[in-house]
Amino acid sequence: MDVFCYILTELKTKEEKKDFLKDLLNRQERIMLIRRLMIAELLSDGKNYSQIAKRLKCGKSTIARVQRWLNFGRGGYKKALKIEIKK
Repeated sequence: MDVFCYILTELKTKEEKKDFLKDLLNRQERIMLIRRLMIAELLSDGKNYSQIAKRLKCGKSTIARVQRWLNFGRGGYKKALKIEIKK
């Protein structure tokens, strides 16, 4: 995990990071990670499981897992959600 984090910090541009992640993860894995972040954001915004499942086309068990990580994890999701996205 340390090596992975180090590599991400050493890749300077957004394009370098995207290229690395596209090489590392297949399309389905990338979608899965993005969906988890979206679930965390929607949960933080007060959306319920049914609304999230319908919007993101995911199972309620996936939503519950993200909810557990939000509530009992190491705070990574909460820290990530505080980052202002610059497009």
